[in-house]
Amino acid sequence: MKSFYSIIRFVNNPLSKENLAIGLIMLSNNNIFYKFSNEKIQLVNKINPLNFKLLEYTIDKISNFIKSELENDISLFSDDNKVNLEYLKRLSVYNNGFLQFDNPSIINIDFDEVKFNNFFHKYIDLVIRPVEEKVIDTRFSKTVNEVFREPLKDIINIDYKVKKAEIPNLYFDYKLDGIGYNGIIYSVKSIDLNSEKPIDQIRKVISELESLNPRIDLFGKSKGFEPNKNKHYLVIDEYKGNKASYLELYDILSKQNSVDYNYHLINSIELKDVTSDIKKTNAHKFSDLIYSIN
Repeated sequence: MKSFYSIIRFVNNPLSKENLAIGLIMLSNNNIFYKFSNEKIQLVNKINPLNFKLLEYTIDKISNFIKSELENDISLFSDDNKVNLEYLKRLSVYNNGFLQFDNPSIINIDFDEVKFNNFFHKYIDLVIRPVEEKVIDTRFSKTVNEVFREPLKDIINIDYKVKKAEIPNLYFDYKLDGIGYNGIIYSVKSIDLNSEKPIDQIRKVISELESLNPRIDLFGKSKGFEPNKNKHYLVIDEYKGNKASYLELYDILSKQNSVDYNYHLINSIELKDVTSDIKKTNAHKFSDLIYSIN
């Protein structure tokens, strides 16, 4: 059997025909179903507060009319589809300037209350999906902190900003996770690809690191260190996401030759070996070297 329905709309602007579907009335199997969306009605209060009270009054009157007159009047329903269709067409003529019924539509489904509610929820109700909070994986930063920063915080410079005024020909400041020396210079920079910080920002950090390390080597040479013996590390774990730009960057980094880029690419687990190496050499803080007198 065919069912007939009409969408009830709040007309916010008659001139532009701007409207919001706020309700639904349906005739199916000699049953009448109707419903208004409370969420949509509350939305009207925000976009057109001047007409809100009148809208509430009108909806209340329509609901009472349907309940008291239609539900109790069997003669309003007919097995003749034309009669049911004509009834909804008469409703569609109703228009008080801000509330109107659509011309009825036909659907070849028999509805009960459950099916009607599902239909209403799908097409009329305001479905507000909660914003999913991104789960931030902090394992990388925790590992770097536990195996590198904490064990070496009193031995080398941790979270040290190399300033352009300190290193000849360096035109930017740069923050390293750690830097120290004892016969050779050690430096460590960690980048968490899985945090998905802006890819351009990550590329800039890597590019500046590639520019920084040779300048540190030249500075060390002026202090008597052999540049090819210095140990610079870039700590990056494998990217686990699915964004192409991050996957491509990790693939490039993992395949490049460390000799060409003045740093060794390691993961956060391998960082503990770097910490052990620095401890064994009884390294000092790089800042001591900066301010030392030749």
